[in-house]
Amino acid sequence: MADLLTTDQNVAKSSVKPASGDVVTYCVNLVRTSRQSRDLKHKSKWDAFERTYRGIYSSEDKARDGERSRLIAPAITQAIDSIHAQITDAIFSREQWIDLKDEKADGDKEDVNTARIHLMEDMDHANVQDAVSKIVLNGCLYGTGIGKINVVKKRIPRVEEQTLAGPVTSFEDRAIVKLEPIPPWEFVKDEQARHHDDGLFCGHETNVPKNTVWTKQVKGIYRKTANITSFHADTVPFPAGESSVDENRKHGEYDGAVWVTEYYGLVPAKLVRAEGIEVPKDKLLGNGMVECIVTIANESQLLRIVVNPFIMSDRPIVAYQHSYIPGKWWGAGVAEKGWNAQRALDAELRARMDALGLLTSPMMGADITRLPRNPDMRVRPGKVWLTRGRPSEVLEPIILGNIDPNTFNQSSEMERLVQVGTGSIESNAPLNSDRRNETASGISMIQSSALKRQKATMSNIERQFLNPFIRKSLWRYMQFNPTRYPADYEFCIKGTMGIVAREFEQSSLTTLLSVIQPESPAHAVLLKGIVELSGSPQRDELIAALEKANQPDPEQVKQQQQMQQIQLESAVEALKEQKLENAKTQAQIAQIVAETEQTKKMTDLEDEKVDIQAANAAAAIGKARMDDRSKREERESRERIEKQKARKAKTGA
Repeated sequence: MADLLTTDQNVAKSSVKPASGDVVTYCVNLVRTSRQSRDLKHKSKWDAFERTYRGIYSSEDKARDGERSRLIAPAITQAIDSIHAQITDAIFSREQWIDLKDEKADGDKEDVNTARIHLMEDMDHANVQDAVSKIVLNGCLYGTGIGKINVVKKRIPRVEEQTLAGPVTSFEDRAIVKLEPIPPWEFVKDEQARHHDDGLFCGHETNVPKNTVWTKQVKGIYRKTANITSFHADTVPFPAGESSVDENRKHGEYDGAVWVTEYYGLVPAKLVRAEGIEVPKDKLLGNGMVECIVTIANESQLLRIVVNPFIMSDRPIVAYQHSYIPGKWWGAGVAEKGWNAQRALDAELRARMDALGLLTSPMMGADITRLPRNPDMRVRPGKVWLTRGRPSEVLEPIILGNIDPNTFNQSSEMERLVQVGTGSIESNAPLNSDRRNETASGISMIQSSALKRQKATMSNIERQFLNPFIRKSLWRYMQFNPTRYPADYEFCIKGTMGIVAREFEQSSLTTLLSVIQPESPAHAVLLKGIVELSGSPQRDELIAALEKANQPDPEQVKQQQQMQQIQLESAVEALKEQKLENAKTQAQIAQIVAETEQTKKMTDLEDEKVDIQAANAAAAIGKARMDDRSKREERESRERIEKQKARKAKTGA
């Protein structure tokens, strides 16, 4: 419901009002207005890009008025082809390049798995890979890759059995979804819309053979309108790179063609009913518009008008931008990114070629009074010049100078700028202009930078183009071939695009492999990764051989297990012995600690005894000293008394 509201809002904001009259007038007016706006903005650029890519010279591409050389350097061509090859290889590098996942919680996953197998088979019948490759090339060249989804019936042959008379075959009429590449100058859309599904309309206009229109009229696909004539070349747009003033195109080239316009978009319901088409109520929008598919011949005759018959009412157009331009629907391609550098490179080379022409065939100065009447000045071997006097005095070459050798370096620098602008990972610039090309690490740096840019483009292709294409294709298969495809509309698409720069990653793995020992487990993993990234037809066989080689011999495994068991038992016994030894050691340590503690205690007691004895001895010594002192004092006292008595006695006598 949200998508429906968005569409209504876009229609309400559109400045284009339904034209009065029939459906043809309404649709043609919208298509012409969109075509004129598109050509005014982009047609001249697309023409120049295609001419440069194909090497077609035009006077519009002159860098200066006096330019004579018509040389076009292949730098842009090389960049486009290189990036196109990288993207195509990245998309289809694996056999299963898409995958589906059931998002419905129904418990049955086999329905989507079966649809994936059938889808891959039917895509091979529809040659989808070739169409995708062409659309990617258009995206690289013009900036936008556009495709149209068509549902057709195809007779699929099938071999029932093999008999003596030969194989018995049968045919199955099966609905096949084809993808048709659309060049940008054949696509029109609402110029105000940011997406082709959200605008008022989009369409495809191109010339088809008359017999194709007649065949569809006979089958009842188109209306049998009278007088389907060829269109006039001066009333319709021309393909890119071609001019409307080409008289050969005006007279006879498109005499057997019809200009067919397929309009996908909203049409007023009253105009649809006026053509006798019933409008279902569930298809009618609130503003009186209905989503239709309208086919018009020569912008004047209605071939078909139907209300959008698809179950999701989606438009059969898918498109992507090679590089985003903010706010624009049309993208920027490889040619646009390298255009300025390409013009500078062409100017440099053409100037050199013009100068070389002047040196190889220089201009001549002559004395007209000494030359014969009406002289033939053309140069050819063996020609005789008739002069009145010495030829060296009558004729003289005019040399304007020599060629500067630096132009080689300048041209290589311009080529490098083309690669810088486009993101091409080629490294074919001369060594003297880009020193990074001398080493593997320098080239790896260039490739890693390009890898980042290409991943952004690959992301655009997957999200904007591949996923919507697969989703719309499955919707149509479920609608038009329900017996082959289950009606499970809830699924998720996974694009297995592989690797953008597979060679770069292979070189990195190879470098890493050189430093890993062969007996290391990582060596086998790296070798398997290198083989998986290769594009060799024997890739699966090589992977199987590597896996088989990595599987060990059963006898060796058994012997190894026995050895491991013996080693384990030995290790257990050794562990037990080690535990016993540890226990003994711990007991000895405990005994030593206990003895040490006991010895310490005994030592402490002995120290206390020694201290007591020392104290007693000190006390005894002190007492002896006191006694000696007392005796000495007592003796001195007696001696003093004796002396006093003797002195008194002497005095008395």
